[in-house]
Amino acid sequence: MTSIIYTIVGNVVAFTAHGINILSNGVYSFPSVIFIEGDSYNSLTGHLTAKGDGVYYFTVVICYWPRNALGFGIYKGTADMTSVTRLSINYAYNEGDATCTSASSSVKLNRNVWVRVLMNRRYTSELYEAINAWNTFTGALVQEL
Repeated sequence: MTSIIYTIVGNVVAFTAHGINILSNGVYSFPSVIFIEGDSYNSLTGHLTAKGDGVYYFTVVICYWPRNALGFGIYKGTADMTSVTRLSINYAYNEGDATCTSASSSVKLNRNVWVRVLMNRRYTSELYEAINAWNTFTGALVQEL
């Protein structure tokens, strides 16, 4: 029998947050933090700041009433948003009942790069959250470099 031992050294970065708060700059924040390790996610601004160089993984789930198509993605960039790169994008349209859809991405980040969720336009009445449907943003440092 072979046993495998994993040793975690260095930074631990992981978070899961839910809710939805539409900020004026097009960023969506997820204000209710369920779990956070490493103080990397800021629930007021809606972004993760990479605390060190590494490979990160992110997932976002958005729930909406399908009055219009919904487009959103995970983006990395500078704090002032002058330089932004899309990591993933999703476009959904579902007539009828409310639905949830997701996007995810793995990415190599350098220290102090921000990651946030941006929508392709401002959604107000279309987004929802209920006891059985949460808008979530989750991220974790997978491998420190």
